[in-house]
Amino acid sequence: MKQLSSRILPFGLLAVLWSGCGVDTESIEREGYKPVYVSKENAGRIASLPAQPLRQTGKIYSKDTLVFVNELNKGIHVINNKDPRNPQNIAFISIPGNVDIAIKGNILYADNFRDLVALNISNPRNVTLAKRVADALPQNLQPYPPQRNVYFECVDESRGYVVGWEKVTLKDPKCRR
Repeated sequence: MKQLSSRILPFGLLAVLWSGCGVDTESIEREGYKPVYVSKENAGRIASLPAQPLRQTGKIYSKDTLVFVNELNKGIHVINNKDPRNPQNIAFISIPGNVDIAIKGNILYADNFRDLVALNISNPRNVTLAKRVADALPQNLQPYPPQRNVYFECVDESRGYVVGWEKVTLKDPKCRR
């Protein structure tokens, strides 16, 4: 009997250890962020739109009585500042992926993801594309959400350009920042 138990004991320990090495097939759900994409086809669409509320602003540029305020990754607000005590938000220029602007004369230069665009702003309520230089700039990717110590859905460049991040519940997130 002693001989039998000395043979079974190693196999019993091995069975206990083996059972703890199983593959965990349960998925894990975590709060995190998923990228919001714009297709590469829609990324180049620039449009004059009615005034919109300022939300997440960036750079500011002043020309004559107008103030141009960047709305990060969305475009540019046009504000009539003729009466500084009563500025009027008069238009919005939709430029997806825009973070930087400069003006010379009546031409506004802006980044449109990787492209550099020159817009005629003679009529700020109805701008026109004067020129586009494709792939003039390094890629303006947002590979990570702005928050730190968070899980997120990894960026898939084949889906287009990232224009923002949305808080969601993720299933088995692979990326963390």
